Amino acid sequence: MKSLFLLSALAATSACAQLSGPTPGYVFDGQARELRPIRGFVGAAHLGAALVQDADAATASTDGSLAIASRFGSIELIRGFDSAAPTRLTLIQEPGDVLFAWSGHDVAAVFPATRKVQIWRNVDTAADQPSTFDLSLVDGAIRGVLLDRDRLVLATQGALYLSTGGTTRQLLALSDPSAVVRSGNHLFIADRAAGQIILLRDYATSALSERFAEVAAPVGLQLSKTALLVASADTRTVDAFDLTSKLRTASLELDFQPTRLESLGIHPLALLNSGSSNEPLYVLDSRNALQVYFVPAGRDQ
Repeated sequence: MKSLFLLSALAATSACAQLSGPTPGYVFDGQARELRPIRGFVGAAHLGAALVQDADAATASTDGSLAIASRFGSIELIRGFDSAAPTRLTLIQEPGDVLFAWSGHDVAAVFPATRKVQIWRNVDTAADQPSTFDLSLVDGAIRGVLLDRDRLVLATQGALYLSTGGTTRQLLALSDPSAVVRSGNHLFIADRAAGQIILLRDYATSALSERFAEVAAPVGLQLSKTALLVASADTRTVDAFDLTSKLRTASLELDFQPTRLESLGIHPLALLNSGSSNEPLYVLDSRNALQVYFVPAGRDQ
């Protein structure tokens, strides 16, 4: 596994250079309650200064042009959040825990405690009223959310649900879903307790499920053009499975336990953990051979 420190040549020489430098993605630090950028090139990068502070939850759009955050009982949209002059717009007053999901510039906010969801279309224009509906038919603690145009996929403690236009139905019973990714009309689901990856074909219509692969304690998934990448907490590996043959084509051993495999922006990069004072942030690069780099906490100069 590769571990490279920040190269001194990447240090920004001014605030302007700092803001215009390469930024592969953004990371929410739940302990510090901050949304922070990854500055520099993967393999020679560091975590920059917080762009959103005092947040209970925050996330950036895939293209990095917008951020949404839960702060002080409000849901805020932040434009130009990675610039010297960000602007904030309060979308709604809604306290409590929230899960966010992006699809382009559409964004969903799911409130597990009240079993309510709001979806904003083209949220950057803020011209349309959000679609609001309840999730009272969803049983169990809501763990994950995936937004696909007008479809909302929810993973709970024991099942996978599809909500469309306020109509909700169960797609699949699961033991312990830990991750869901979409490939066209199909879904890949990691079931940690069952040690399986499930392929759900045509999930919005026929929803036919089949076993795709067996992986011990899968904790995250990422799709490439030809493979499904799976992080395993038990074996401390990242495995690549061919999408057509379902065969394992590559495996990378890690010297830490991954807790997720979450795509980072539009780049072929993924977060493998959350980082902490005891452990740096680890990033998977799957552009060529599977490689892992760590990102020091650092700071913008």
